[in-house]
Amino acid sequence: MSDLATALHLQAAFCTDPGRVRRNNEDLALVDVNRGVFGVIDGIGGQAAGEIAAGIAGDVILQRLSRPLGTPAERVREAIAIANNEIFRRADESPELHGMACVVTLALVSDGGLTIGHVGDSRLYLLNGAGMQKLTHDHSPVGEREDRREMTELDAMRHPRRNEVFRDVGSAFRDKDDEEFVEIVEAPFTVDSAILLCTDGLTDLVPAALIERVIRQHAGRPQHVADALVAAANDAGGKDNITVVYAEGPGFASAWPALPRSAMVPPRVDRGGNAAAEQRAGKSTDEVRAAPHTRLAARLGRSIWRSRTVWFAAGALTGIAAALALMWRLGAGRVDGGRTLVVGGSGSGAFSRVFDAAAAAQPGDIIRVEPGIYRERIDLPDGVDLIARVPGTVTVGRPAEAVPDAAAVTAIGDASARIAGIRIESTPERPLDVGLRIGGQGRTVELVELSGPMHAGIELLPTGGLTLQGTRFEVAGPAVTVAEGARAIVSGCVFLKRGPAPDPAISAMAATEVVLKRNVFAGYGPEPVKGLSGDALRQVRAANSVFER
Repeated sequence: MSDLATALHLQAAFCTDPGRVRRNNEDLALVDVNRGVFGVIDGIGGQAAGEIAAGIAGDVILQRLSRPLGTPAERVREAIAIANNEIFRRADESPELHGMACVVTLALVSDGGLTIGHVGDSRLYLLNGAGMQKLTHDHSPVGEREDRREMTELDAMRHPRRNEVFRDVGSAFRDKDDEEFVEIVEAPFTVDSAILLCTDGLTDLVPAALIERVIRQHAGRPQHVADALVAAANDAGGKDNITVVYAEGPGFASAWPALPRSAMVPPRVDRGGNAAAEQRAGKSTDEVRAAPHTRLAARLGRSIWRSRTVWFAAGALTGIAAALALMWRLGAGRVDGGRTLVVGGSGSGAFSRVFDAAAAAQPGDIIRVEPGIYRERIDLPDGVDLIARVPGTVTVGRPAEAVPDAAAVTAIGDASARIAGIRIESTPERPLDVGLRIGGQGRTVELVELSGPMHAGIELLPTGGLTLQGTRFEVAGPAVTVAEGARAIVSGCVFLKRGPAPDPAISAMAATEVVLKRNVFAGYGPEPVKGLSGDALRQVRAANSVFER
């Protein structure tokens, strides 16, 4: 079969992940490059029912589209309708599956261009020389208001009814020609075009302007695009299953050159002719970075601590984490021409241990770590970055041999450098004394997770300087200790109390300067910072969210 997808030599990739909250994954990706079939399916029904509905839909759709009968629009419409009725039949026969359904966004690249069949609130974006445009409409109360410009994207993302849909696949018997069932969209697809299909696990957490930045950064590398978008949604809390399907023509990367790494303002997003789209995208990014603590306090009562503290803390800084994650991923840091030393990769020059890469590194170099568990002690040279290629997938722990006064990572020096995206884990079997030991003036730590028993999550040495952003602590012991004469700026972090000991979240010695803003402290009592009282304590409470129990 010779179709446009084959003729165009489309490159495609997908990534699907359960997220950070849910144990099972009810999403399904469809990718058949030879037939030009791409789709995302999001199961509804809870437990295993949503997964079953998605699986039925995927099988039926692929079977129908394998038969080239009818126009592309007829094929897509029939595939979704047959899937709907098969899901409905199975649920009717099995009481334990009652209520199962799914939402579907399906794309067929054929000789006529791009044909989309859509039911629900997953999405398809078309990217070409005109920018990035959402071609599907959300079949939900909130989505309709957003599409009509009655609600900003950021307000829609935060709306409590965001996940409600009034169209689905499987909850009732449907005829393929029902007007209020399958939305059909047709558009040209050229060699310099790309499509992104995604479930709401991405778009509920990552704004469109930042999605576009990721694609610009990784254009020409479809798997990098898919992986980076899923990781960004997980960085932002991962409150739902996340699935991304991405396909691009051979001329797309050259037509969409990556933005300069120094460009910090989100690019223009063409979203259906809104003349203020560029300004609104910029405003949304600013709002995401701000994530006012007052909204958190108003939304969540003290009872949350007793029932869902972990998930509240993971999602409380959704906006902040999303902005920080994308800034990190798009290279918002320094660019000075240094080398990139890869750890854990398959290339001929890759290092097997972080320790060895650090020994070979020079000021200005970047140590990029592939996903994995690294039980070793890392002494990071001055002026060298340590980053995880995918934040949250690199775990650093104590090696088997006993190490007195063990710190997972030690970084001392005044040259500007950063540590980003890694997890530091201490266990009763292999306890760490300190997660990160920082000395000197130029270190930035962002999107790091620290957990387990430690005397200190991060230890800032005398006269040291640290910028700490978007980091999550769940440690037994003080999360951060700041020695005399040191200075720390701490923003957008989550501090979860672990263990019965009365340790503060932050312990600051005399003659220190600690700036705290937009952080969440949960379970530390009325004084999360040691030694503060009166006006100083009131300032902490005014600039951060403090949940005592």
